[in-house]
Amino acid sequence: MYFNRTVLVFLLLCGLRCPALTQPLTPQQARTDLTFLKRKLDLLHPGMGYYTPQPQMEQLYDSLYNRLTASMDYLAFFRHLSPLVSALKDGHTNLNHRKNYISRNTRFIPFYIRLVENRYYISHNVSADTSLRRGTELLTINGRTVADLHQHFMNVDHSGSDGDNQTGRRQWSLVQFADYYAAWHGSVDSIAITFRRPGDTTTHAARLRCPTLDGFRTTMYRRYGTERDTRPNLSVRLVDTLTHTAVLRISSFMGPKKTDLFQWSFNRRLRRAFRQLRAENVQNLIVDVQGNGGGAVINSARLLRYWMPERFSIMQHEEMKRAARAELITRWNPLSALNFSLQYKPVGSSGFASRSGRRQYQPRSRTAFQGNLYFLMNGASFSASTSVLAKTLDAGIGTFVGEASGSAFWGDFAGHFKTVTLPNSRIQVRIPLKKLTHAVLAERANGFTVEPDFVVTRTHDDLMTNRDYVLEYALRLIRQGVAVRATTNSQQSAISN
Repeated sequence: MYFNRTVLVFLLLCGLRCPALTQPLTPQQARTDLTFLKRKLDLLHPGMGYYTPQPQMEQLYDSLYNRLTASMDYLAFFRHLSPLVSALKDGHTNLNHRKNYISRNTRFIPFYIRLVENRYYISHNVSADTSLRRGTELLTINGRTVADLHQHFMNVDHSGSDGDNQTGRRQWSLVQFADYYAAWHGSVDSIAITFRRPGDTTTHAARLRCPTLDGFRTTMYRRYGTERDTRPNLSVRLVDTLTHTAVLRISSFMGPKKTDLFQWSFNRRLRRAFRQLRAENVQNLIVDVQGNGGGAVINSARLLRYWMPERFSIMQHEEMKRAARAELITRWNPLSALNFSLQYKPVGSSGFASRSGRRQYQPRSRTAFQGNLYFLMNGASFSASTSVLAKTLDAGIGTFVGEASGSAFWGDFAGHFKTVTLPNSRIQVRIPLKKLTHAVLAERANGFTVEPDFVVTRTHDDLMTNRDYVLEYALRLIRQGVAVRATTNSQQSAISN
C-alpha cells in the first residue's frame, strides 16, 4: 500500500497559474465538476458506502449539487467539494489543488506547532521575530483560535486516517499545519497572532510576514539544523548496551529509487539491518514506524518474515470494481491486458479479485529475530505500517507504544490509484482502486485500528527538550522488564504503567 500526501505537502516548486483558471466558475461548470467527481467515485472507489452508508452519500451529493446556484471562485469551490471526499472517511482518498496552485510564491505560516495538554505551542519558529522561542503558547491566528483551526482541519480532511479514527487526522493536520492552512485559505502574505511567552500570563499580539517554501527551509536549517533527523531509512542504532536494545527506524516502506520496480534495494538494506542486529546480539528491538505513511505491501511482508512464527499471508482478499480494469490497461502497452488477466480474475459481475491476494511468505530462519519486539507508533503510522502492526498483533507478538495507528485493523482501500482531474476547476482527486483485506482474525483486534498497549503523550518538558518521548517510554519498559507479548521463552511480564 502506498500513501503519498499530495494534498498538503509542499507540492510544486515552480509554475505559473493559468489566467483562465482565475475566473469564477459558473453554476453549470461547478455542477459539471461535482457530477464528474461523483460518477468517478461511484465507478472506481471500492469503499463507496463502506464507512458512510450510500443513502447518506447520495443525500450529501444532492445537497452540494443543489447549493451550486451562483458563480463561485476556485478556492470556495475547493472547499465546497471537501465534504463529499471527507465523507468517504478514507485516508487514501485525497482532494488536491489544481496543478501549480501551490507554487514557489506560496507563503506559509512561519511555525511548527505542537499540542501539549490542550494547549498549542510553537516548537520551531522561522519568522523574523526570534523572540518567539520554543514554548511560546500560540493562541490565535488571524482572530481564530488555534484549537478551532486544528479541529476544522481535522474535520475537512481525512487524509491519513480511516473511518472515525482521530489519531491520523490529528497528527497530520498538526505536523503539517502550515500546509493545511495554505491549502484551505490560500497563500497569505502575513498573519496576525496572539500569544503568551514562556512563564508569562500576559497576552501579546504581533503581525508576522509569512515565508515562501525556500525561505521556510533555509531558516529551518539555519536555526534548527542540529535537530534534523538524518537517519536513513532502515537504519539500526544501538541505544542501550546493558539491555542489548537497538532501534530499527523505518520511515517508509518504499525503497529510495523510483526505478526499482521490485524493491530490491529495500530488501538488501533490510537484510543488512537484521544481520547487524544478530551480530550485535540485540535482545530487545524497538521498531520505530512513527510518521511512516506506508509504501509497498511486499516490503511489509519482507519485514514480517524476520519475526513471524510460521508461514503467513498479508492479505486475505484484494478486490476492485469492474471499471478499474480500464485504468490498469494502457493502449501504449499491448501486454497490459494480458498482464491484467494473469493477475486478476473476474468475480461475478461486480469486479475482479487478485489471483495472488493470499500469497504466502516463509519466515526467515538464520536471521530471524528471537528477542522482544517493541513498536513505536502514532497516527501517521498508516497504510503498509498498519499492515505490519496488524499482522504482528494478530500473531500475538510485540508491545505497542505511542498512539493508535491511522489505518484500520481489517485493512484499507489502496493498492492502485487513479488521479482524476475535474474538467473545469482542474481540481484533482486521488482515488484508490483496490480493497485490501488483511489476513487477520477480527477477535484478535484491540480496537478499530491497532491500539497501543501504552498510550504516551507529549509533556511540556518533552516539548522544551525536543525529546523523543515515545522512545524514552519504551526504553523504560525494557529496563523494567515489561513485555506485553514476549517473543522469547521467558515468562511474559505483567502489564503496568
